[in-house]
Amino acid sequence: MSKSYTLYIKAYTPETIPMARLAEYMQNLAAILGHETAVHFQTLKPGSTQLVTRIDHEDVPKVAAHLAQVKRGEGTPEASKAHAEIDRLLAEDNATGFIYEDENESAEVIAFPGVTRLRPTTYGPFNQEGSLDGILISVSGADQTVHLQLQNGDIKYTGIDTNRETARRLAKHMYEPVRILGTGRWLRDQDGNWILKKFRVDSYNVLAADDLKDAINQMRDIEGSEWKSLDDPIGALKALREKGNGLH
Repeated sequence: MSKSYTLYIKAYTPETIPMARLAEYMQNLAAILGHETAVHFQTLKPGSTQLVTRIDHEDVPKVAAHLAQVKRGEGTPEASKAHAEIDRLLAEDNATGFIYEDENESAEVIAFPGVTRLRPTTYGPFNQEGSLDGILISVSGADQTVHLQLQNGDIKYTGIDTNRETARRLAKHMYEPVRILGTGRWLRDQDGNWILKKFRVDSYNVLAADDLKDAINQMRDIEGSEWKSLDDPIGALKALREKGNGLH
């Protein structure tokens, strides 16, 4: 016997929900349920928007186990991202929601706080001494202030400034892993993300080979990073360095 899971969206109705918005909810619900070939759209129930799916009989245990993992915070990166995205959509729609089994609305599987979720307040900006690690990918500027960029996996640090003398010495280490030390200006937004507004470099260290290996391993652990597909990442870094030197 097949099973159904319904996403109850306490906003809109089947007649008023914009098609593009409905598509966003459907896409993320499919990612949470997983096993895409076994999950089918069934109907929209009247009242508040209720997106009903049907699960093929033979895959019911797999989907149930997948949902349980998501609920425990142990889902796949794709499912976890979809979980957070549905909660964000609900917050934007000034609503809450939940997923329930079959026709029983009280059989709640996963709840989405949506608009009721407590959000951290904005904090800062403030200055703090610290350091940043990454591959030096850019040194540029024609005046007394020189601008740098570092790449650390999928993260690119911009808004980094230093003086000409430090920049001249740093430029010799283009496409090498470095640690820059100085004072950063940080801001925490309402979603709890720390945002680097600018960073003033006072000094730097060139990372040793062991530090480079640790940095590459960290970059490989980042979901979607291209570093994990490279057989010789150190060789790739050396090749990048040979493409250019000096100021860029």
